[in-house]
Amino acid sequence: MEGAPFLDDKLDDVRRIVVKVGTNLLRGDEEGLNLRFMAELAVQIGKIKEKGIDVILVSSGAVGAGAYVMGFDVPPKRLSERQALAAIGQSRLMRHYTAVFKEHGMKVAQVLLTLESFDDRQRYLNARNTFETLCSWEVLPIVNENDTVAVEELTFGDNDRLSALIAGKIAADLLVVLTDVDGLFDRHPSKPGARRIAALPLSDFGKIETNDDEGSTFGLGGMKSKLEGIRIATRAGILVNISCGWTENILMKVLAGEAVGTWFEPESKRISARKRWLAFGKRLGAGRITVDAGAEAALRNAKKSLLPSGVVEVEGDFSEGELISICSSKSEEIARGLSKYSSSDLKRVLGMKSQDIPSVLGSRQNFEVVHRRDLVIMDRDHESEDDNE
Repeated sequence: MEGAPFLDDKLDDVRRIVVKVGTNLLRGDEEGLNLRFMAELAVQIGKIKEKGIDVILVSSGAVGAGAYVMGFDVPPKRLSERQALAAIGQSRLMRHYTAVFKEHGMKVAQVLLTLESFDDRQRYLNARNTFETLCSWEVLPIVNENDTVAVEELTFGDNDRLSALIAGKIAADLLVVLTDVDGLFDRHPSKPGARRIAALPLSDFGKIETNDDEGSTFGLGGMKSKLEGIRIATRAGILVNISCGWTENILMKVLAGEAVGTWFEPESKRISARKRWLAFGKRLGAGRITVDAGAEAALRNAKKSLLPSGVVEVEGDFSEGELISICSSKSEEIARGLSKYSSSDLKRVLGMKSQDIPSVLGSRQNFEVVHRRDLVIMDRDHESEDDNE
């Protein structure tokens, strides 16, 4: 595709895609849902599955459907009330999805997740195994955030981050974000002279700025939320397209590599499932440590574990086993990892050689602050990993 040289041959081997459907696309007058859109979506996904491609659908719409039932023109802002609307609307959303996909001989499954589902490694793996089983059974997983039980500080943000995390979890080849805007623009689409950006290479990703964080009436995410989700996916080596869901046969056009919406270039190297979990799945704690130049070089280039001798500062309170941020002397986050020390113990031995630690903390089985297996580099120049757990 002109303007997107990174797209060459990337769609030839697509075997698994995640499709995210935004709130505005699903809003309508039939029980608060756009049943025509849902029916057309089922037609396209049916055609994709006929090609032998696995599809996972991430769908918003439960709060809007619940608001329709309760007669709300504008949804309440209180979390408990939004959760109640989601509880009312989710069953109606799934009932209609079941009906439209059944017309094309497809079975569907409802999967409700919270951010905590990604925080624990075993739960993370269990969820991944569930997706694998559903796909092997030719059942379409329809995923939504479990709004009814999620607490406010542990929400994804209108399923944008959720869709990216799922794409990384199941090693998808393509993430398609369907919204009511035809891709990414160089300014707000409503402003005069706004121009659609056809393709965004990795080198330009950091230049994109947006103050659009208001989202839709019934959704929570705006373009900023979408870009954050897209960056998670591209960082995991997944090709991404964001397009207008109302475009005729949009999914087929995306799979054909047409110049629709905006294409986002993925990282050339895919990090392992465990590293993806550390980078984007597990919740980052309050801990932050700063390392010296020697430790930074060892982490970035030599694939070494982090030792206390390379730590120069410890910030925040954290326990052993928490995910902490590892920063350079310039306050740039270079890595994340699971700490083998509590913050209080690490402060007692920072900068200390391994042989001197027992005199302070007593006998230890290991001296690493973060073992290499429990660490992921967070910039573009991350190393290739062999761990496929």
